[in-house]
Amino acid sequence: MPFKEFVAGTPALASDINTYLMEQSVMVFLNATARDAALPTPNEGMVTYQTQADHLTIYNGSAWVTFEIAWTAWTPTLTNLTQGTGATLSAFYARIGKTVVAQVYATMGTSPTVGGQFSISLPVDIANSNRSISIGTCVMRDAGGGVSYLGSVLATGSAPSVARMQTIGTAGATATLSSQTATNPFTWATTAGSYFQFTIMYQGV
Repeated sequence: MPFKEFVAGTPALASDINTYLMEQSVMVFLNATARDAALPTPNEGMVTYQTQADHLTIYNGSAWVTFEIAWTAWTPTLTNLTQGTGATLSAFYARIGKTVVAQVYATMGTSPTVGGQFSISLPVDIANSNRSISIGTCVMRDAGGGVSYLGSVLATGSAPSVARMQTIGTAGATATLSSQTATNPFTWATTAGSYFQFTIMYQGV
C-alpha cells in the first residue's frame, strides 16, 4: 500500500478513509530506509512498524526511537578479558522507548587471559545524565572453589559507556563495593567453567 498525504480542500472519499487513514494510524514499512524515504519530515508522535526488523518506532521530535517487541541478541565487546578455548558468551537485550534491559552470561574456557577489571560494551549507549551509576546486579562464580560471589554492575565512561562489575564485601558491619580484578573475587584464570552473569536496566540515548 502506498503512502498518501492528504491535501487541504480534497474530498475525503470512503476508500481513502478505509485504506489510508485507518491503516496508516500505525504506518507499515519494510525498514528504516523505506520509512525515511516516505517520511522525509516526520511529525512528532508518528508511529511506524518495520516488518524486516519486527519493531515499532516513534518519532520524538528529533529522532526515531525504537520500541523492540522481542529480545535481540548482540555480541558485546570484552576489554581486559579473552575467555579462552571452549568459552561461551550469551547476550540479549530489549528496548522499550529509552528503557533498555539486558542480560549477559559469560563462561571462562581453558587458558583465559585476564588483564584486570572487565569492561563489557552496552547494546545501547547510556544517557549522558546517567553515566557512572549502578545499573544492576551480578553473580561471579568460581568453578574451582565452588563459590558464588554477588556484586554490582556500574555504567561508566564517556560515550560509549561500558558496564563494569564490583564485588560486595564488608568493613565491619557495613557492606562495601570493590572493583572486580584478575584476582578479585577469585583468580579468574585458574579454572575453566568459572562465569559471570548479570541483568541490567538503564536509560538509553
